Amino acid sequence: MRRAAALVFAAAFLLSLTGCAALIDGEYSSSQDHISSSDKSPGDAELTLDAADPEELYSAVSQFISQGVERGTIRMASYEGNLESDLADACLEASANTAMGAYCVYFINYSLNRLVSVYEASVSIIYRHQPEEVGSLTVCEGAEELEDIMRAAMETRSELATVKLESAEITGETVAQAVESAYYSNPATILYIPSYTVTSYPEEGSERIVEVAFTYPYATSTVQQRERSLTGRAEEIVGGLSGGTESERLMSAGSWFAENVTYDTSVNTSDAQARRYNAMTAYGALVQGAAVGEGCAMGLKVLCGLMGIECEVISGRFNNMDHTWNLVRLENGELYHVDMTSFDPDGAVFKNDEQQLSSNYWWDASQYPRCSGPSLYGPEFDPENNPTEPPPPPVNWE
Repeated sequence: MRRAAALVFAAAFLLSLTGCAALIDGEYSSSQDHISSSDKSPGDAELTLDAADPEELYSAVSQFISQGVERGTIRMASYEGNLESDLADACLEASANTAMGAYCVYFINYSLNRLVSVYEASVSIIYRHQPEEVGSLTVCEGAEELEDIMRAAMETRSELATVKLESAEITGETVAQAVESAYYSNPATILYIPSYTVTSYPEEGSERIVEVAFTYPYATSTVQQRERSLTGRAEEIVGGLSGGTESERLMSAGSWFAENVTYDTSVNTSDAQARRYNAMTAYGALVQGAAVGEGCAMGLKVLCGLMGIECEVISGRFNNMDHTWNLVRLENGELYHVDMTSFDPDGAVFKNDEQQLSSNYWWDASQYPRCSGPSLYGPEFDPENNPTEPPPPPVNWE
């Protein structure tokens, strides 16, 4: 069914930059000794650094943030540039446009004073996250790693998954695909897909920190009980299936679906909230016996997992409507499309891409492996003796 997912991918920093930077006339003396960065350890509340140009000014503010400094002083005995403007730019850049700053800094403020011939900038920082938290984040460099992280979070029903990205190619859509793929690959342990929001710190760039906040339907105790029921029922069904080869076992599974699962007409699958309903889960198909296409596909995925058959859930369209079915690998080593909602033991059961397309199915071919094996409609079909037999049209179960 439709990949219905709440997706919010926006910058999530709150920056209040106060320009208390008027140069103070008069001569002042200071009894405070200069403190170099080596005299302070990470996490100290105060730190004094020197700067002589815009680059060093930015470096000083960045160092304050990386060490969790709440009050920092920057001394500028000889400065090249527009000090007031450069200080504002340094605070903005370090706190809003870097992963560390955007994720950790809640509020930053500064004031600029002249002491005799030395200028001092006092920087105050309030943090939403302590910088040391960043060091404990999982570093993610690709979509596959991201999917593993999302899977682990949803299996344990974590409310928040936070990762540090080091690739500009990972976008909000990549995160959404990772959540979807993790859900589709684990229907026995992730019974319901949560709704979720994605927040990036900053919004763009090769280095970002991303938070995925999950909201789960149903209480944990309810889901755990349903997962146990699903596991027991799936084992019972597999124990009653006949056949020795993959295609024979899947034909037997198709007969079970045809005899035991009815289409749940109460579910409007175009509704984003529908994925909270049992009809779109393996539980609905295998335990309750009422499901739509996505529930049947998830149910077959669970059964194939117990039988040791390679199986993937594929989402696309059928007869110009959102639909979900499966890819399975049969005994000849080839992948085929199979749809439990249009199962016909006397017709086209296992199809390659061309046959599936000719049956009014559509999917994003770039997201799934190609099915290019020889025609194989059922366990008794011999493609060598029937090379031109056309696939009969599928039953529109929906």
